[in-house]
Order: sequence, then structure tokens, then C-alpha cells
Amino acid sequence: MSFWKETIRRLTYLPSRSRFDQELDAELQFHIETRAEELVQTGMLRPAAVAQARREFGSSARMREETRAAWQFRWLEDLAADLRYAARAFRRNPGFALTATACLALGIGANITIFSIADEVLFSQPSVRDPETLVRLEIGGGSNASLREYRFIRDAHIFAGLAGQNEEVEANWRYGDRTYRLYLVRVTDNFFTVTGIPVAMGRPIQPGDSGMVVVTHGFWQRRLGGDPNVVGRKLLLDGQIYTVSGVLPRDHRTVTGFGFSPDLYAPVAGENDEVAFCARLEPGMTRSVAYARLKATCQELDRIYPQGNRKTAGGLRISGIVGMDRINKDSGLNPIAAFFAMLMVVVGLVLLIACANVASLLLARASSREHELAVRLSIGAGRGRIIRQLLAESLLLALGGTGAGLVLNIGLTSSLSRLQFPLPLPIQFLIQPDWRLLAYASVVALGSSLASGLMPAIKGTRAGINAALKRSDHQVGRSAWTLRNGLVVGQLAVSIVLLSAGFLFMRNLVRASTMSPGFDIDHTIWANMRLVPESYTKPEKTSALIETAVERLRTLPGVDGVAIAHVVPLNGHLTNGTDLNTDLGSHPVHVNFNTNYVGPDYFRVMQIPVLEGRGFLATDRRGSPRVAILNENLSRRLFGTVNPVGHTIRFGKGAPILIAGLAKNSKYFTLGEENAFAYYEPYTQSDESTVSLHFLVRAAGRPEPLIPAINSVLGQLDGTAALEIKPMHSALVFAMLPSRVGAVLLGSMGLLGLVLASIGLYGVLLYSVSRRIREIGLRVALGATPGGILSLVLRQSAALAAVGIGIGMALAVFAVRPLAMFLAPEVRPTDLTNFVVVGAVLALVAAAATAAPALRALRVDPVVALRHE
Repeated sequence: MSFWKETIRRLTYLPSRSRFDQELDAELQFHIETRAEELVQTGMLRPAAVAQARREFGSSARMREETRAAWQFRWLEDLAADLRYAARAFRRNPGFALTATACLALGIGANITIFSIADEVLFSQPSVRDPETLVRLEIGGGSNASLREYRFIRDAHIFAGLAGQNEEVEANWRYGDRTYRLYLVRVTDNFFTVTGIPVAMGRPIQPGDSGMVVVTHGFWQRRLGGDPNVVGRKLLLDGQIYTVSGVLPRDHRTVTGFGFSPDLYAPVAGENDEVAFCARLEPGMTRSVAYARLKATCQELDRIYPQGNRKTAGGLRISGIVGMDRINKDSGLNPIAAFFAMLMVVVGLVLLIACANVASLLLARASSREHELAVRLSIGAGRGRIIRQLLAESLLLALGGTGAGLVLNIGLTSSLSRLQFPLPLPIQFLIQPDWRLLAYASVVALGSSLASGLMPAIKGTRAGINAALKRSDHQVGRSAWTLRNGLVVGQLAVSIVLLSAGFLFMRNLVRASTMSPGFDIDHTIWANMRLVPESYTKPEKTSALIETAVERLRTLPGVDGVAIAHVVPLNGHLTNGTDLNTDLGSHPVHVNFNTNYVGPDYFRVMQIPVLEGRGFLATDRRGSPRVAILNENLSRRLFGTVNPVGHTIRFGKGAPILIAGLAKNSKYFTLGEENAFAYYEPYTQSDESTVSLHFLVRAAGRPEPLIPAINSVLGQLDGTAALEIKPMHSALVFAMLPSRVGAVLLGSMGLLGLVLASIGLYGVLLYSVSRRIREIGLRVALGATPGGILSLVLRQSAALAAVGIGIGMALAVFAVRPLAMFLAPEVRPTDLTNFVVVGAVLALVAAAATAAPALRALRVDPVVALRHE
């Protein structure tokens, strides 16, 4: 019989134990009756024949067990019996069961919650058909390419299908008398055909569609009221009318992933659009074959359409859209993956503390059951069988903890799914239980049961039968105390590591919140005005609008200055990496710097001091000599200690640019940056065209009262523009988000580890006192003072805490060093202050955990204690 047939045959008997027993009894009775008939035919009387037949067949119980072992999964039956026995035992001692389950629930719940978030962010599959054969292409060293390059590669027929998308797109939606900013994914008309993304209502965008959009489920519910007749509805986007062709499912995930949640999909708007490539591999095609064909095609593209230094055949890359392919050194996602890896280690340590806690409880339980276990061993039970039964108890606790942890996980992740993150792009996580989460939870449950139950099970069955039977309940083996104390020391040491990490991130948050960004955030208002592109095709019209807006905002009461900027610090960046020449040297200098195009009053409005030279003037316009301002870091990089004012720089073979001023360093992209290079040019000399205008308004007093007036002025200038106006200090939420997330997660894990470790210390000390009641009573009867009794408990507590803190400090010195990549430069992981504070906190918690056991020891009545057994 094959393995699978044998397995299926055995499984069919599992749910019908009583039917199997009835059939087996009938079979045995048939054989006995048959043998008895044979004996009767030889002349034996029937009663004697039946008795003889039964003797020949032997013990029916033994035969029943042997048959059951051959026809069923004996180990599974034994496990079920052990679990039922454990459940009955826990019903008699519910306090123990609830305490142990709660400890495991906290540790397991934290583990599966972080796992489910990491799985969603890093490994969730996009809502496409056959994601393993869909790949992402990069040509020319960049992720985006022109539509001409897209069509050339598409028409080469390298792949089964090639589509393009651009996810960083905004549009103005005019609805009634209001304008809303929407986030779009612009796609080629074959995008849904190539990717196979399904729709829940209507149909997707199809080849030939130009005025159709597909809305996401969230936008349909949030903005369109869940209109069941939404298909065919008209939307006015950037001045053009689009028709809703379909609605995506609730669980839709984009090709890019990472929680990006746009409002809708729309066709590419024009020839100037750029797209990222999604390609469908031909059946049987490997990536290496696709790479070779793509390289040959790009070389042909470069020959037909030369683009100077840019070569599309250079920097080619083909990567998958699922799994580890999205997490690679070139995608800039390593910090995200590293952060989640760190979190998984942290919650693993929390679970380790929880398991040590439960192991201490099981050790205490095993000590109180030594007599029972010895009796079972003495009457023939095998040690291995008893260990299996004790492990079943820990497995039942782990299953209970996993169930409670899953409930906790569902509550936390559902709250996270509804959370709106203050990020430049809309992010929403669709975290739902799936087979990966259940598989991980099962592995964690099994691992937790072994980690918490194996040592107590081995220890509980190690003592000899005679020793265990003779030992009194108040006698405690030295090895038991050594093991329990070792578990507590381990908990304290691990909690030191967790607390150190949490405290570092708390310090990092405090540092970030008190760190000066180098510009004024208390009296500055950020007003973003997104224009309809089709209404501002000529730069002159945009310039006229900017000048009018600046003049009108400047005349508002309470306004102390207004400036325009291409980029708002700490809320975006425009980075350039290039070679440039200075008039001091003949060799070009390669430098990566942050570029910003700003108005004449920018430095005064932002309160960024101009240390040398001047700021920009109204006369710095197109046609006038080009000027620029450097920050201190970039000046040192290009000119060393020489004052740059009056010197010139040149990009390639371009015209010289006069350095008009030297600005003080300020934060540009992150609060933690130290050596950022900043390069400023006049907004009116910029060739960068944009429909997203950033006005920075300096208020003479509090900025909030000025917001309605600013909104009114800009709305009157263009009613089709989407406005977003807020004080600059609230605009820094994005810059503060990494520090806050790190502080909340690491701080909460450190606190949870501390609570679990303190519970473990409290439990061991309380158990120690309860086992030494006779000894304490005898000491009191012989004249021991309260101070002497108190010192018994305090010595043990102090010894455990000192050893745990010492080992934890030594581990933490090495464990927290990798966290430096997530911290501000001023927050050093090995700072002595960190360890002193953490050690002091743990010492205080240990003292608090000692209070109740110490008081119990002081209240021991010697008369009662001497009778105690």
C-alpha cells in the first residue's frame, strides 16, 4: 500500500473512534467464536472451548492497542489524550494557566503582529496575474523612461507584454465648488491587459481607451459615497472629463507595493509623460535571456536616437515584483528591510523573556508534583512518556497564548489598516490573516512550547524515584534553584538589551524634536498650490500668477514676508549628482547636492542667515547673469577655506555662475543629516517647470490665524487649483515620523520586556519565600530579627538583579551598536548615560518586585510555620 493510501486510511478512522472500537470488538469476537467451534468439534465442552480460545488469543486489551497502533496514528491519539489531561489539570488550577497563557500571549502577539506588518510591507504580492512572470525593467540607470523609449522596446516584442506606469502623479479633481488633490497612477492603455489586475465592478482600461479611469475601492467609498452606479460617472480631472470604467477590489495592491494606495488609475496624459516598465516574460524565458535581448534592443535604440551621455543600454536591470527582489541594494529599500529585521529580533527577545517566565512557572509546578511524578515512574511509566505528557501541557499553554496573540494581532493590525500616515504619498496597509501568518504562528507556538516546557519537563523527571518519594515539599533541590535563578537572570539580561534599544530611540526622538532645523518653523506657513497643467502651458502665465500671489499675500495684515520655493525643506528633495568646475581649479569636482530654486525673500522668511555676500534680488531674472548661493558644507567642498562669494562655478560646458552669497547650514532632507550640500538658484532663473507652487509666508505672530486669509487670496487667484495650507511646524510631522515610529515600537517592546522580567523576578522570590516558610519560622522562633529575615529575601533579589544587570550590560554594549544607522549622529549607542539610566531603572523595578515577597516573609507566624508542610 502506498504512503498516501495508508495515510488516508488511517485518517478516516480518527474521527470515528467508537465505530472503530465496535468493529474491532466484533472482529475479535468472531475469531474467538470460530476457534471455539473448532475446539467443540474435537469433543471439548463449549464453555471450556470458549475459555481455551480466549487464552489462545491472549489479552484482548493488548491486542486492541496493537491493532489500533497498526491502523491509526497512535502518537496523535496519545497527544490528544495528553492535551485532554492537561486541560483537566489546568481547570483545577486556573490561576496558573491564565498567568502562563497571558505571558505567552504578550510575547507571541508581539511577534505575529510585527511579522504580519513586515510581511505586508515587504512581501505582499501585488494584485496581478501570475506575479512570478511579471518583472520590472530599468534602462539607462533609472526607473523611468520616455514614451518613445517605451514604444521602441514594446515593438521589439522581447516580452509577452510590456506596459508602463507612473505612480508619482497628482491631479486636481473639481467636484462641485471645491477642488481636491488626488493621487493617480498614469498607465499605458495595455497596463491592465499585461498585468492582469482584476476589477470588482465594470471593466479595466483597455487598449484604445483615452478618457477612462479605474477608481480604487477606497476612493469609491470615501469620495463617491459607494455609488453602485459609479460606472459611467464623469470626473473632472485637471480640466478634462474622464469616465469611470471600473472599480478595483478592496484588497487591491499596486505593482510597486509597500502600502502605496492611489485614488485612481488613468491613461498617460501626453508625450512628455515618463513611465516605469512592467514586462511579462514569455513562457519558459529566463531573466538572463530577457536581459541579453533587452540590451541588444537598447543598443539599437541608442544608435537610432542618440541622447548625448545618456545610454539606455547602460544600467540595465530586470527584477521581480515579489519577495526579496523588491529589497535590494540598488532600490534604496535596505533601511526598511533592516528596520523590520531589527524589530523581529526585538520581539523575538520579548518572546524569549515570556518563555523564560513560563518555564519558571512550570519548574515551580514540577517541584510541587515531584511526588506524583515519582509515583507514576515507580508503577512503570516511562520517563519519556511523562516528558511527552509534560510537554503537552506547555503546548496547550502555547496554543492558548497563540490564540490570544492572534486576537491581539487582529485588533492591532485592523487599527493600523485604518490609520492615515502623514507621508508625501498615500499609504494604507491591507493587513489580513493568511496562510503565511498562520504558518508562522504555528511555528512560534511549537517553538514557545519547547522553549518554555522542555527544561522543566526534563528537570521534573530527573530526580530518582526514592529521593523524590522521600523529599518533603519544603525541601528544594539546589539544581532547581540554580535553573530558576538562571532563567530570571536571563530575563533581566535580555530586558536590559531591550530597554537600552528603547531608551536609545526615545533619546533619538527627544533629540529630533528639540533639534533646530536651521530655519524658523514657529512663524512660517507653508501654502501649496497645485495648478491645472493645461491652464499653464506658458511659463509667463505661471510667473505672472506667482508674482501676483506674492504681492497679495505680502499685503495681508500680520504677514512679515512671502517667498516662493521649488522645494520645501524636510518635505521633499531635488538631488543632483554631477561634475562641476570652479575658477580656482582646473579639474572638475564630482559632488551630490540638494538643489532648490527660491524667491528673493526666501532666506529672510525662513530665517536662514546669509553669512557672506547677498541674497537673491528681484533683478535676478532670466536674461541676467546667473547667480547662486551655497551653504557652508558645499562651499567647503568646492572652495575649501576660501570665501566663495565672487567666484564662479561651471556645470560642464555651460555658462559661468557667480556665487552671490554663502548661507548658513540648515536641514534639507532629514533632521539627522550632518553634511548635506545645498545649492540655491533664483526661482526666476530656473528652467524647471512645475504646477506645484510652494509659498512660504512669515507671520509676525502666531501663524494659525493667517491660514483662512491665505486660503482666500490663493483661491481667488485660481479656483481650479488645489490648496493645502498649514503651519510649518505641523509640516515637520513627516520628518519626525521615523523617530516617532522607532520610539513607539522600541520603547513599547522595552517596556513589555521589563514588565515580563519583573513578573519573573517577583514570581521566583515569592516562590522562594513560600518554600522556606518552615525555615523562616524556625529562625524567628530562635530569635531572628525582622532585619535578618528581610535580608534573606533582599540578598537573593540583589544577587539576581546584579548578575542580570551585569550580563545585560555586557550584551547591550555589542547588541545596540548596529542601531546607529537609525539614530541621529548626536545619539551614540555606546553612550555611558544610556547604560546608567537603564541599569538604574531595572534596579528600581527589581526593588519594587521584591517588596511583596519581603513583606510576606516578615509576616510569617512561627507557630503556623513550624506546622507547615
